[in-house]
Amino acid sequence: MYTRLMSLVKKEFIQFFRDKAMVFLVLYIFMEVAICGWALFLDVNNLPVAFYDMDKSAESRELLDRFRSLDNFSVEYFVNEPGTVDELIKSGRVDMAVIIPGDYSRDLARGLTTNVQLLVDGSNSQIAATALGYASQVIRDYSQAIEIERLGVDRKALESMPVINNRINVLYDPELKFTHFNLLAMLALAALLTGVLLAAGAIVREKEAGTLEQLMVTPISSAEFVIAKILPMGIIKTVGLGVGVVIAMFLFDVPLKGSLMLFFLLSTLIFFAAMGLGVLLATYAKTLQQVLLLSFFALFPIMFLSGTMVPISSMPSALQWISFISPLRHYMEIVLGIFLKGVGMEALWIHALALAIFGLVIFWLSVRRLNKGLV
Repeated sequence: MYTRLMSLVKKEFIQFFRDKAMVFLVLYIFMEVAICGWALFLDVNNLPVAFYDMDKSAESRELLDRFRSLDNFSVEYFVNEPGTVDELIKSGRVDMAVIIPGDYSRDLARGLTTNVQLLVDGSNSQIAATALGYASQVIRDYSQAIEIERLGVDRKALESMPVINNRINVLYDPELKFTHFNLLAMLALAALLTGVLLAAGAIVREKEAGTLEQLMVTPISSAEFVIAKILPMGIIKTVGLGVGVVIAMFLFDVPLKGSLMLFFLLSTLIFFAAMGLGVLLATYAKTLQQVLLLSFFALFPIMFLSGTMVPISSMPSALQWISFISPLRHYMEIVLGIFLKGVGMEALWIHALALAIFGLVIFWLSVRRLNKGLV
């Protein structure tokens, strides 16, 4: 049995490295971690802003300077007509406009409430919400500074007044860098995608070449055949995952607070589950195009229910229960737990067990489907 298995494993390695497209696919998917690290983030930097100052006073210029002092905004246009503001936002040249009314400084001098209008392009709701948060904070800080000056209270006296302090402690990722979560989610997605596509592609290639029937009449069992298919792919995926981890840690400073060895050990569970799913899907397809379509329909709900796209707590209660069958949900808990929380098996064993059960069930179904009469 061992000799037969090793012969098949050797054949799979040879076939894989002969297929340049498949080699490129594996490298590309894990290299996407770098692309996403540079391109996908929710923070706002150098957001183009238009400034419509109808007051043109020292007070309005001070507010302008406060916006300019932040890296979040880039004041690129000074306009004199409201129509120009609309045109700039519609054309996409700016994402936000700050409009100061003509009676701004006069109302401030009289101690009256004045208004500063913020117009934001809401077509990208996430960027718009973040930009509004930063801009509102700028205006609040300036308003507080004016109030302190008006009351004649210096900073030291203000700090000595009794107040309620809002003490906020952010655990695990104190800087709240979305890049950390984003990169780790991409690593988990890459582990799932490559597993399904590699295993499915390997089976379908045998079908298209007409060699699957020849293999099935040899003394090997269906279980040996599936193991021979997923073992070399698992080794290749581990190398690819290692490349992704190096990129995340050294290019984007993603912290590793737990055990790297435990991470790779538990990653074998998602490999096993993903490649078993790929083999199972391939038994229902005859061509590569068919298996790619099947993979799309199978992977989308798995990804959607994992919490990487939408928080699980925001889903309807029925979907929250269904999400427990998503292997990616459990793997994400493992990845975040090891990298950001620094936890070990005492906290991750339930997710490891769920992945193992999913993988064993999928493996059993794959072996059953690979009976000679069903392929």
